[in-house]
Amino acid sequence: MKKFLITNNTAIKSEYLPDGLFLHQLGDILLISENNTLPEKRDNCFLFNDGYLIDLDKEEVDRKAQQKSVLRALMVSWPLPDNITGSFSAALIDEKKTKISLSTDLIGLYPLYYLIQNNEFYFSNSITLTGMISGANSDPTGILQRSLGPDYANQGSRTILKKCKRLLPGECRRYDLKGGLISVEFDNRLYKNLSKPDQDHNLTEEYWEAYKKEVRYCLNNSENVNIALSGGIDSRVALGAIPKEKKLKCYTFGNKENYESKIAARLADLKNAEFQSCYQPALYFPNSELLRNYTWQTEGLELCSWLEITENVRENRREPLLLGELCEALPARKIARFSTREFREQNFVKYYLKNKDYSFEASTSEKFENWKKNKLRQYLIFFHERNLSKFEMDFDYDVVRKELTEDINEIFERIEAHNLAYTELYDELFSWYTYTRMRLSKQLLVAGSKFKAYSPAMSLQMLRKTSSLHPNIRLNYRFVKKLFTENKDLKKFYKVPTNQAPFIPQNAPDPFKFVIWGLRSKLDQYFINRMMKAKDPEKRYRLLKSVNWAQVYQNPDLEKNLDEYFEKDHLGKAYVQGVKSQALQRRDLKQWPFANMNIINAAALNAELDLIASYRKK
Repeated sequence: MKKFLITNNTAIKSEYLPDGLFLHQLGDILLISENNTLPEKRDNCFLFNDGYLIDLDKEEVDRKAQQKSVLRALMVSWPLPDNITGSFSAALIDEKKTKISLSTDLIGLYPLYYLIQNNEFYFSNSITLTGMISGANSDPTGILQRSLGPDYANQGSRTILKKCKRLLPGECRRYDLKGGLISVEFDNRLYKNLSKPDQDHNLTEEYWEAYKKEVRYCLNNSENVNIALSGGIDSRVALGAIPKEKKLKCYTFGNKENYESKIAARLADLKNAEFQSCYQPALYFPNSELLRNYTWQTEGLELCSWLEITENVRENRREPLLLGELCEALPARKIARFSTREFREQNFVKYYLKNKDYSFEASTSEKFENWKKNKLRQYLIFFHERNLSKFEMDFDYDVVRKELTEDINEIFERIEAHNLAYTELYDELFSWYTYTRMRLSKQLLVAGSKFKAYSPAMSLQMLRKTSSLHPNIRLNYRFVKKLFTENKDLKKFYKVPTNQAPFIPQNAPDPFKFVIWGLRSKLDQYFINRMMKAKDPEKRYRLLKSVNWAQVYQNPDLEKNLDEYFEKDHLGKAYVQGVKSQALQRRDLKQWPFANMNIINAAALNAELDLIASYRKK
């Protein structure tokens, strides 16, 4: 993403800006940007946005008509009309109406920050740049939320800077040119007009035509198209929607001998596409300079497997790169009640063999309040005195817990505004507003460092359509099965196995896939236990070759990189030592070597704080 910051602080001088940034005058407002020229001005408006915004009623190649329609919609209405789709955050300066509008999509995948202090405003897509320019103090509660489970992410609108907020999902805020708040509105169109629960439906054709149109508009007139192809179902949907005439290249990360890579290669071959498996395991613990660069450029570094792709793309291609669905909405995987392994095993006959309808609990105010209490408890348990004592910051224990409660309540209020029909949907929407919004979205941010990265399934149009499908026809991949079996664009991809149930086609009957999945899982656990018992990372890791996390932690530069990540410690000696100790215990197989996202998250947070502090000191 290209960093920008809009402010009325006219005391800022260009000679004091960070390297690579330029200062522009927009009337009484200053713009700090990575572009050394002003953006194009249309209808007395300047638009700055990450992601994409399109008008489905206009031709995708008619750039001028597209921009005019999108500008008009952002200026006058919220929620945006149904013909406007996209996945985005946007800042619009309307000189004629003398106001600034900040808005984001239904999930809020792309960060957009606002800070009002001392009669000055700062609107930016970069928390690091905001901290550098505004002089705002760090926020202990925000830093603690980023450092502790269960999400290792900020909640609600909180950030790591005091008084600096991030737009909530579906939020639009309008300000005058002095920073005075005019209005706050929300887009609450998820789960509206739920379809009937009847499994015998004809909804797949309409869904597929809408998805293909979304993809076509994302790709616009680009001849070259790229896709991040994991081999999973969601990336197969994206793969099938790419027009045949496009020159297509498929990327996956990991060793080309990994089972997932082989599956992805088979899918690419069915599409007559070029395929590249990117493998560079040292990048899972990148050197400190690379970590710092990605932190500054994207603020999205956490799942370092993406670096295997971005660092193997030699040039900044700026071509479209499609990603699959980030929130697993189509198969309803985030409906917690029905997604546990225990539930699936206990109800195998009922739902997998007999294909019975699921039963849902009607939502009531009392049930929602009980769910909120239980959910809040799951977060507060991480903020106990023993955990907080590891941090060297000035904060009050009770205040931190109180502020965490307030932040989670912001998410609860966004969920409540949707008037969900069933209690089971509380967990799904909560997951989209927390885990998807704050963590999975980072994949888009990192991929955007080398490509124009899009996730079409996360757009306004497609999320509205997906969430309006009754959960009974989404669960257990029911809608997905119907989509793939009834659609000529997708049928061939459904014959290819998945990693979860290897060796047999994905279109095989569920009982066969379930048995294969169970056997693979049992054998994986056997190999894991054997390796842990022997404390030998050279032993077989899983039944099928996959990302080998035991080997990732054998990086010869592990200790050196860890020390350099935290050479300037902004978190606290005890906390940092705990992070380093966890990595080394995983290396030595004293702990199971889970994915290192929590470790990289801590390192990236420390890098953000150091970038801000180093700039101020300089």
